[in-house]
Amino acid sequence: MTSIVSTPRPVPARAGRPRGFRLRGRAYKLVLTGHILGSVGWFGIAGFVLFAFVVSEATGDRALATGMLRTIETIPWLSIPVGIVAVATGVVLSLGTKWGLVRHWWVVAKILIAIVVIVTDALVIGAAAHDHLVHATSPGDLYGPTIAHTVVLGVATLLSVLKPRGRTPWSRAR
Repeated sequence: MTSIVSTPRPVPARAGRPRGFRLRGRAYKLVLTGHILGSVGWFGIAGFVLFAFVVSEATGDRALATGMLRTIETIPWLSIPVGIVAVATGVVLSLGTKWGLVRHWWVVAKILIAIVVIVTDALVIGAAAHDHLVHATSPGDLYGPTIAHTVVLGVATLLSVLKPRGRTPWSRAR
């Protein structure tokens, strides 16, 4: 009589663990290119806003100052969508590569920087320029945000290049 019991087959080490998706080849290059273009564009917009603000304060030409402030007033309509493109492609890159969304502190820092810049774009930059135009007040509340946007987006770029070591507690738990 033959036994029906068979020996168990070896189970691969990764069995039962979700693999997630990985960006490779052309898809990776396409998303990376979109992320770089979005990020560089966002930094360029922040630099232009700072430039326009300095020009509006330094010029003696009232029409030029008004034009610069009107540009700053409407810039969130450009800056926020470009920032969202940079964030969205960054999230896809982080989920599709070894870096992960919350595995490394430098990625978490970039996410926080993006959130702060988008929120201040939406709530501070355009409104401060508008108030200055309508009420002819001092645009002193534009100094901080315009300089800060340029600096922190530069820091985000530096973090992307250097990728400093340091894992978050969430990566260790995994």
